[in-house]
Amino acid sequence: MSFKLSRLISAVLATTVTAACVSDGDSAPYAYAPDQKPYETTAPQAYTDANAQPYVPQAQGNFYQIVPQGQKIRFKAQDIKFISSYNAPGRLPNVDHLMLVYPEQIVHKWAVNRFGIDKTPDRHVRFMIKDASIVEENIVTGGSMNKQIQQQYTGKIDVTIQVVNAEGAMVVETSASVMRRKIIDREASLEEHENLWTILTFDLIKALSNRLDQDLSAPAFNDVIER
Repeated sequence: MSFKLSRLISAVLATTVTAACVSDGDSAPYAYAPDQKPYETTAPQAYTDANAQPYVPQAQGNFYQIVPQGQKIRFKAQDIKFISSYNAPGRLPNVDHLMLVYPEQIVHKWAVNRFGIDKTPDRHVRFMIKDASIVEENIVTGGSMNKQIQQQYTGKIDVTIQVVNAEGAMVVETSASVMRRKIIDREASLEEHENLWTILTFDLIKALSNRLDQDLSAPAFNDVIER
């Protein structure tokens, strides 16, 4: 699903820095929110910074995470547009739509913080989010006597950066795709699952940042990025 402006709200993103863990016998089984509704599918939309409110993470206890940034990368371009063509299914096995702040939103805010322009005329940058999913899969471990069902979450972020001229012709382009997995006990609490999803998302962002640092340092980008 493409990102809707109504989803660009200032949302709480808090996580206790924990590893995936096995809950004790008193923990309630993990369950999805019953009132979750599928999202409508619309055409890809550009993120509109004028309508986006600042992302302000709030602390829960003594722990919180902020959007990873890194050194600012400035394009020699007139403008930069952030566009999403990711259509979240809004149902299992995907769980990204159940997060308080979607991975798609975090990728967008990270990109806004990470990339800039110097107003060079007749050149434009497109940052396109093609995938920002987290998918659930049940896995069985142990033998017949000690069989245990766990849940594996696979997160993926896929983006493309294009630089085009005034006529829309491609000047240079690169794509980056990263994937990470984490496992948690099936009976872990909802809070533990949400923490895991958030940690997974931030691991993906860090991997994406490192990958793009390498790609954008290539000679092909020397004429379009301030060095």
